Amino acid sequence: MIRFVSLDLYHTLVGPRPLREVRMAEACADLGMHVEPGAFGRPGVVADDYYSTENGRWPLHTRTTEEQQAFYRAFYGIQLHGAGLPSDHATCEKVRELMWSRRGEWVIHEDALPAIDEMRAAGLTLGILSNTPVDATPMCARLGLAEKVHFIVSSCLVGCEKPDPRIFHVGLEAAGVAAREALHIGDQRLSDSVGAEAVGMETLLLDRTGILADEERFAKIASLHDILPWIRARERAPRAMGQTPGVGSLIR
Repeated sequence: MIRFVSLDLYHTLVGPRPLREVRMAEACADLGMHVEPGAFGRPGVVADDYYSTENGRWPLHTRTTEEQQAFYRAFYGIQLHGAGLPSDHATCEKVRELMWSRRGEWVIHEDALPAIDEMRAAGLTLGILSNTPVDATPMCARLGLAEKVHFIVSSCLVGCEKPDPRIFHVGLEAAGVAAREALHIGDQRLSDSVGAEAVGMETLLLDRTGILADEERFAKIASLHDILPWIRARERAPRAMGQTPGVGSLIR
């Protein structure tokens, strides 16, 4: 029985505005490369996997400025290459600089607070597990999230990043539950789903846009409103649910 739900923060509860794909297209246009934002959809998934792997291996916020810049050149290079655009060192550096100058802001997704209210009303313990270079609590408080959850775990305060098992165990200990009684939701296959599965938690992969349509390993949802119905369906038929896609209308 699920008693605790942990939620990723970035790209799960909150999202960037403007979207990264839009900023990438604008940066490329400044360099004379005209492409639609959608061209960076699938390449963005590959780049995110690279981000998760590298950040888990060596947290970005602990690297020097030069090392961080080198990482982001590679990160944007993956997206440029995937979109069929030049990805040489000079182009990647220009895109990195333009993306830095186009930093947007994080805004809360429309389904975040209502879905949290639904789960709180159902008696679930809720926590936020975030890979972040600074304590996520102030931002969560500003967006009205902090008061809605029972606790917030920031990776920079734990000393490791998802998918490291330690950050998930911190959440489990704070919630006072066993891994088999916990469900983690996030948008990243490696840092969220793989990490949670490794410690024995259930996991749902959030895919708001359908970009992860070919992902078959993990159960997927399109909205945070799908979490509570998934939990209830699992409790009715736990063996039928498992990790099998296509159960009801929730998992794609």
